[in-house]
Amino acid sequence: MKRNQGTHTKIALVGQPGAGKSSVINKLIGKNLFKSGVYTDTTVKSQEASWGALRIVDLPGYDTKRFPFEDWCKQFSVEDYDLYLFVFAGKLHDADGKLFKKFKEWNQSRKHPYFIVRNKEDDIWDDGKTLDELKKEIVEDVYSKVGAEDIKVYFTSCKTGTGFRELKDDIFNSGIDKVKQDKIIAVFKADSIQDLGRKRAKCLDDIDVYAWSVVANALNPIPGVDVCFDLAAFYKMAKEIRESFGLDETVIEKYMTVLGPVGKKLGDKVLAYLTKEGIMWVLKRVAGQYTKKQFAKYIPFVGQAVAALAGFAMTKKLGEYYIDDCYELAKAILEYEIRHNEHVNPVK
Repeated sequence: MKRNQGTHTKIALVGQPGAGKSSVINKLIGKNLFKSGVYTDTTVKSQEASWGALRIVDLPGYDTKRFPFEDWCKQFSVEDYDLYLFVFAGKLHDADGKLFKKFKEWNQSRKHPYFIVRNKEDDIWDDGKTLDELKKEIVEDVYSKVGAEDIKVYFTSCKTGTGFRELKDDIFNSGIDKVKQDKIIAVFKADSIQDLGRKRAKCLDDIDVYAWSVVANALNPIPGVDVCFDLAAFYKMAKEIRESFGLDETVIEKYMTVLGPVGKKLGDKVLAYLTKEGIMWVLKRVAGQYTKKQFAKYIPFVGQAVAALAGFAMTKKLGEYYIDDCYELAKAILEYEIRHNEHVNPVK
């Protein structure tokens, strides 16, 4: 079944100024979408950024003179989001409790998950108390503000990477709509082999949609190739696959050097699809395996339809190969980072 590839998954960032909302989402995605530390409680409009099929909205402060709580909920259409990240780092306020309760109320009917994140865990300290004791007090404070004890609090540190593995896993398994969940998986940074496996499975799951898009607009076979093939659509497919694995030209070229012969071989394969000229070079090398004659026997007519079938089969196979190449290169990069960075979580 064809998926709706055009819709976005909307994530709302809410919480106290200075809590590190921007840093948290940047850490989850692995890209600096928002500048850290530039918003204050005087911010009067939402800040939006898109990456892939995600649209992230950093909402301004709530329950203030400028934005009384109910007015804030209406003005910023808070019920329109697919997932909510509430981030705090200091003492909770009564307004935070009101927001928690509102999320709980919305979630009973809409089933759009929300996550309460106590950021800057590395700054939690009080003389005479252990970190576990202090974290327990913070959790109990959240319980008292919400009026329930079924709320999970995630403790994270953007400095050390603590807590993000658990937060990501729970976001992935939150029960959000499968199509929207896949968009999150495609965009969130992989910091485990398990994450890369999710990305690979998602790309393979979409390959038929990709392949039909490549032949759908190709009205005539490419001269000398004899199959229907839309070069621009294939280029877009390859770009989206690379982005899902966090691979761009700068990253690829950097790690081709440090990973040695294996990295060089994988990098060359991935870079071959970086330009339309490179794609044409690959296409002409393999096109002989996918000719109209091979597919004419499967359908009772010839011409453009057979050329389209040949183009679909060729695109699907090349796409599958490309997904595997991107996966293997991303895996080699991740394993290298784990060996050289103590703050990256162990491979699973």
